[in-house]
Amino acid sequence: MLKGMVLFDRLPVGHPAKVKMFGEVKRSLAGAAGEKRTVELLERELDLMEKAKIFRGVWLPYMDGFAQVDVLVLHANFVCALEVKNMVGEFHFDSVNFQFHRIIDGRVEGMRNPESQLHRAVKASEKFFGCKVHGTIVLSSRSGRVAVPPKLYPVIALDYLPFHIEKMVDVRTPHSVEGLEGLVRRSRGQFNGPDLLKKHKLTRECLEVGVRCLGCGRANCEWRERKWRCGYCGFISSDAHEFALQEYAILFGSELTTEYAYKWLGIKDKYVLYRLLENSTIKSNKRGTRFIIENKSLLIEHFSEIYS
Repeated sequence: MLKGMVLFDRLPVGHPAKVKMFGEVKRSLAGAAGEKRTVELLERELDLMEKAKIFRGVWLPYMDGFAQVDVLVLHANFVCALEVKNMVGEFHFDSVNFQFHRIIDGRVEGMRNPESQLHRAVKASEKFFGCKVHGTIVLSSRSGRVAVPPKLYPVIALDYLPFHIEKMVDVRTPHSVEGLEGLVRRSRGQFNGPDLLKKHKLTRECLEVGVRCLGCGRANCEWRERKWRCGYCGFISSDAHEFALQEYAILFGSELTTEYAYKWLGIKDKYVLYRLLENSTIKSNKRGTRFIIENKSLLIEHFSEIYS
């Protein structure tokens, strides 16, 4: 989701992909809100002899790509993948063709089938963890109603979810929660979901470069008199480049060449560039390349205010 927000902001006004990216960001925000409510409820009301470990937004390898698990619950006696839907309307699951549509305000809208998404997540989880994985579709909005249920997996209202999960406990299938948790944490360093630039057929050349003004949001700050100065709103900052570096890292990875750093930050003087990169990056063994020190909190704080 953070990657989508950065990509949307860096696309120029009028770019053909900008409207589509905005739609993706909106859907991601709605999904994240539903996942957050789900996790908070489980942490508050799940009543188990041994505490479960709960993860949001886990990407696991599957076939030639990846599968996303909205919420993953790890327990000593079960593993469960949840597909969380924060949608309103009347839901119809086609158990013959495995299609899905909803009816809202009298309109019929075809959508990606949550059952297919969950099935992919369950299969990927079983292969990754090497054990049986339960699957459940969760309706996090009280304004959603199932008219025709799915065939393979149950659909549960959020309020009932803790009781549903508590029934999954099976003492005959013990798991090492620490071992499973270690696999999840390692996966987060290797599998980060789809490449949005490739998905939307975008290149680096499509994006606006430069240091963004954190006052008005425009990417037109200039480095003058040891400060970043916005020529549009007059905003002044000494460290706005750190935000721009985090944007680069979320889009392209932490490896940054000196050659591209000039372009991305809009700097021409090599001594100024080295001084700016000194505290935000570390040297690599490859000449002319540095690694950006991750600090996603800068982006999270900024976008939380914008999309709150």
